[in-house]
Amino acid sequence: MTQQRSDFDAALVGVMGDLAREVDALHAHLIEERMVLDKADAAALEAVGRAKSASLDRIDRLDAERRQLSDASGIDSLNDARWSHTVERLLECRRINETNGRIVGQRMGQIRQALAVISGDAPNGSTYGPDGAARIKLRSATLAQV
Repeated sequence: MTQQRSDFDAALVGVMGDLAREVDALHAHLIEERMVLDKADAAALEAVGRAKSASLDRIDRLDAERRQLSDASGIDSLNDARWSHTVERLLECRRINETNGRIVGQRMGQIRQALAVISGDAPNGSTYGPDGAARIKLRSATLAQV
């Protein structure tokens, strides 16, 4: 039984190491996402989003493997000191992701406001027309003529 527990422990150490590396990769993707948000580069944002999603998928698979090994061996890997760094890094990833999400939300709000002004659905319900007079609920207007 000792050899089997040792084998489980070795496998668990390997999975936890893989998880730690993948969480570090996710952290790097989130930092990159933050920088790309500052540059407003849609193509780069899409690429980092794909990389972030792939990391999350790998983390999910590795964590499922960790749980299976923990259950099979009777080892409580969540209370293992080797796991604490990964948990701390995951919490940091959550904070960065929430910040990035707030930035995206603010930008979307700004875009919605701009579209509302352009379409005449401004929050106050009025805009100024070409003659300078206020227009109420202007639905569609010529913005430019060639």
